[in-house]
Amino acid sequence: MTFQQLEYIVAVEKFRHFVNAATFCGVTQATLSSSIAKLEQEIDVVIFDRSKHPIEPTVLGARIIKQADVILHNSEMLRELVLNEKKYDSGNVRIGMLPSLAPAIFPQFAGQAHALYPKINIQMIEAPTNEIIEQLQKEELDMALINKTDVDNTNLYGVELFTERFMLYISPAHMLHNRERVLPEDLQDGDIWVLKSFHDRYQQLSELVHRESMHTSFLMTGSLATLISLVDANGGYTLIPQLYINALDERQRQNVRVIQSPKYFRTISLAFSRQYMRERMLNIVTDIIKHVVPEDILTEKIKKYKITL
Repeated sequence: MTFQQLEYIVAVEKFRHFVNAATFCGVTQATLSSSIAKLEQEIDVVIFDRSKHPIEPTVLGARIIKQADVILHNSEMLRELVLNEKKYDSGNVRIGMLPSLAPAIFPQFAGQAHALYPKINIQMIEAPTNEIIEQLQKEELDMALINKTDVDNTNLYGVELFTERFMLYISPAHMLHNRERVLPEDLQDGDIWVLKSFHDRYQQLSELVHRESMHTSFLMTGSLATLISLVDANGGYTLIPQLYINALDERQRQNVRVIQSPKYFRTISLAFSRQYMRERMLNIVTDIIKHVVPEDILTEKIKKYKITL
């Protein structure tokens, strides 16, 4: 019995499919299938009922897989303990980021990661919240930057990283463009462009954009970049996260204004599975974040303390 064989049976249980499990493990289906068959022969137990579609573990097989998961988890804990003590800053890390966040910080994040931790391989996956959460729970991602409120409604751990404003992006042709700061009541009767998949995720924004006094144009699917292009081409304004300014060109940055209100903010957390044990990697990622995100929006906890598991 080997750790590799245990990894194979855990993967098959996760995907309920030999081909997908083999792809996940980075081996051929033949290699994975023969290795599992050898394990079954060695312990004289049929772990998977191959007549079922999708494939299912047998009753005893399910218990074996559960124990295998514990063994692999403890092995990872031991490995991480050694790495922490030796302070090895190397390895792979898979990070999920929201589409409204990735263009704003990942270019700088990747650069800082290479400069500070050149032996770490960062794999960034940009995806909607529900996909990120699902991948974290399946351990297909190691960690992710998502909204604090979305982490709170799951079984994931979350460490608050920073709180950013929602800003106005205003067409130069709009009357509000001449103001340095805008009050919420100034938005009572405006031509606003809305990306439903983004703005409706935040209650304070949803309440604003759906007011009867607003002349709202909805973009059902797309990106903040598309939304900004619509404002540039057609006038009006929209709301974007503060850090998204990093993704704008110099001309577009002149069209951003602050809303004078304590209401329009969002908090981003670093989310990870309760089974994730690479404490040092969590702190490496937060260290990179601290080099990328303005200090004044970082949480006090991230400024002062390290993440401990």
